[in-house]
Amino acid sequence: MNKFNDIKQSEEFNSFSNEFEKNVSFLESFSSHITYSGKMITFISDKKVNFFTTILLQSCCKTLKNIKSCCSNGSFSDANTLIRKLRDDLLLHVFILDNSTKRNVFKSEELDKLDLSDVEKFTASFSSMTIDTTLSGDEIAVAAWLENSVDQLSSRNKRKLSFENYMIYFQKDERIKQILKDYSLENYWFNLTVKLNDYVHNNGIKFTSHNLVNLPNKNLEVFLNNINIRISYILTFFLLLILMIDSTLVRSDDIMDYLENDMVPPENIQYEIAPFIQEYIDEKVIPLHPELKQYLKDYNINGMNIR
Repeated sequence: MNKFNDIKQSEEFNSFSNEFEKNVSFLESFSSHITYSGKMITFISDKKVNFFTTILLQSCCKTLKNIKSCCSNGSFSDANTLIRKLRDDLLLHVFILDNSTKRNVFKSEELDKLDLSDVEKFTASFSSMTIDTTLSGDEIAVAAWLENSVDQLSSRNKRKLSFENYMIYFQKDERIKQILKDYSLENYWFNLTVKLNDYVHNNGIKFTSHNLVNLPNKNLEVFLNNINIRISYILTFFLLLILMIDSTLVRSDDIMDYLENDMVPPENIQYEIAPFIQEYIDEKVIPLHPELKQYLKDYNINGMNIR
């Protein structure tokens, strides 16, 4: 192919690629960061103990690279279809994470019976406790996903594993609801959803034509910029959710270095966040709304030190 007709060789694609790789680097770093931290996330259903890994994040990293490949071939309808998959998978990750964190494994009346007066009495009372097998609709859906039994769910519970339900679920948290309402995110999120659905459902001949982009094309830069803007927004919202649900996941690994070297960690080091997280907040999150940074500093759930 003549290099002048090759999107991959164009100045527009080179500029796009530099910005795009920042998103790839962030998600890969975040996935590795969670793995390295050694934090174990479990969801105990009515049947078994499930371990929730970074498998969805790793898959999303692959999806990002496939989006870039589609763009290099001028297949922007396919790229946008994959963006919707990226969106849904990242929200699914947070949905499972939050349900795992909030799952009440034991009934409250049994917790009240725990005897903390000494070790032996605590051990005896704890050993007599039984797992609460009552699950909410959301928890039933999470258990089914982790246990590969989604096909056995009722239609009602299967709908829990949908973008629409994720948004209803997250907005039960007043802090997340306020972020969407007060920081100009709600309207863009709605408009993005409409646009991505148009690509997925091929709602008009123009969406088909966007899969056949060749050079020369006066709109190439617009196509590429739209991809970066949409992905940056989705990853930004994903990070906002993490900060509101379990901000310890962004903790710096410096404390591990101190402990592994038998050194006393500095005071409050457990509240420091990883440098790549701070960088992403400064480069991607804050441009959405400058005042959002102070809100994240004040209301992230674990009081992490966002600078």
